[in-house]
Amino acid sequence: MGSGNFFKALLSSFFSGTDPEAAKKKALKTIAKNLSKTKYHFYKQASNEVEPGFAKFFYEMYKALSPAQLLIQSINRNAFKRMVLDNSLSEKQTELLALISEESIREAARQKPLKEAAAQTKANIDSFSAEFDSAKISQTDSLYTNLVRFANFVQFDFYFLLKKFDNGLKEHVFSKETRFVPINGSYILEDLKNFRDVAWALPLDTPLDDVFKLIKKVKGTDPLPSGVWKKILARIRYLKENRIIEMLIQLISENPSYKEDITAKDLYITDDFITEVKKQAEAVFNDLKEKQTAGKVESLLNQIFGTSEIDRLKFYNEAGSAPFERKELGRFEYCEPLSYLKKFILDYVKKDIKELSDILLVRGDWQNQQLAAPMSEAFHQLVETADKIIALDNSLNDTVDLGLKMKTHLPRTERDKESRNIIHSTINFVNDSAGKLILNSSRLFISYDRNLKMILEDCVKQHPVLIRNWKEIDHFAEEKLKTMCIDAYKTIFSFVSLMQNFPVELHEEES
Repeated sequence: MGSGNFFKALLSSFFSGTDPEAAKKKALKTIAKNLSKTKYHFYKQASNEVEPGFAKFFYEMYKALSPAQLLIQSINRNAFKRMVLDNSLSEKQTELLALISEESIREAARQKPLKEAAAQTKANIDSFSAEFDSAKISQTDSLYTNLVRFANFVQFDFYFLLKKFDNGLKEHVFSKETRFVPINGSYILEDLKNFRDVAWALPLDTPLDDVFKLIKKVKGTDPLPSGVWKKILARIRYLKENRIIEMLIQLISENPSYKEDITAKDLYITDDFITEVKKQAEAVFNDLKEKQTAGKVESLLNQIFGTSEIDRLKFYNEAGSAPFERKELGRFEYCEPLSYLKKFILDYVKKDIKELSDILLVRGDWQNQQLAAPMSEAFHQLVETADKIIALDNSLNDTVDLGLKMKTHLPRTERDKESRNIIHSTINFVNDSAGKLILNSSRLFISYDRNLKMILEDCVKQHPVLIRNWKEIDHFAEEKLKTMCIDAYKTIFSFVSLMQNFPVELHEEES
């Protein structure tokens, strides 16, 4: 070797390792060499072309899979879950599922008390769920996973890929002779990646007998002959084990370091199915309960007020709550019961109950005034409650107090977390205040009614002992005092029953 060539080779050995382009070309050359050693000649590196042999390979696969592709396309993909789940149910579970259906639940609720129907449905759901042991859940989820993987692979768009090699190709028509030509690799780069995603997800060592059996059960025919499917799996296994698709992507993209691990995720549907069955049953019972409650409320309103159309409060109402609900900031929880409470106190307590209290508590000669104290205290606190309701309602006027604060912060809630927190906590405070008024009033009404009952039981005695001048005050009441007490007792009882249809849950501990 001459001295010039020697130094040139020496310099090349020093600097070639630091030349990224040279290293890339060398790596690509090695990949092309490895690809050429496989039994399939798919690629020509010199021209960056994918050969007709590649198209022929995929055409044969497309031809074999075509019947399965048409069969899978005829099945609604949304029905896959139901296919698998129905297939997994025992005869007993199928019967139980029918009993848990909305139609069956509503029919049961028509024939027996709602509480009894709910208990029976819960027992049916428990029996239904109990048959899904861990083994059955695993088997069901595995079948669904493999069905989806098979369907994804079969529905790969072979036609779209192959038409790039033969523009005259017709979809699902295999009688015409193909004329595949070489094409630039860049045209199918994304197709290769898509194929790799669906093909590598297949369980290559599992024959998918359970999937084929399910499809035949639903469609009445096998998607593919088992021998054909085994040959296809063998071809895919060869592609994967020899990294043929990966090498093609590396060469076409001129990225020798390209590598993307494909991890096929298992799919889980059984637990969600059981949860959904429970939720659907609960939704039906909630609807029935709401309608039952609405019927009770309407009946009690008519009984107490003579109408079910009760005016709402000025600001603590559904309309005032709507802007906050739209932005998911909370809602006014007790618009109905608080408006009923205000009306009952103003229309009944301050009139009928006041008249009765004046007779019993002011004119009555109690043997022990301490016995009258709870009744007197309950009446006066109830009267004060009306003022508290009005004050709470007025505080939500958007020109003052809480209403102004929420009005100010509402436009900022889209971008300001603190404003959201302020409104949320303010709504909680208002609801808690309303809830406490309702709870406390119910206790006061119960206390007042308990004393009325005690008076009624005493007044029928030959010699009443609680109120010693009963005859005198009865004469003052035009000899209708007993009737007044009975009417008041019944009306208060009805109102307490009305309030019990609106459960109160406080956001803070009661003091």
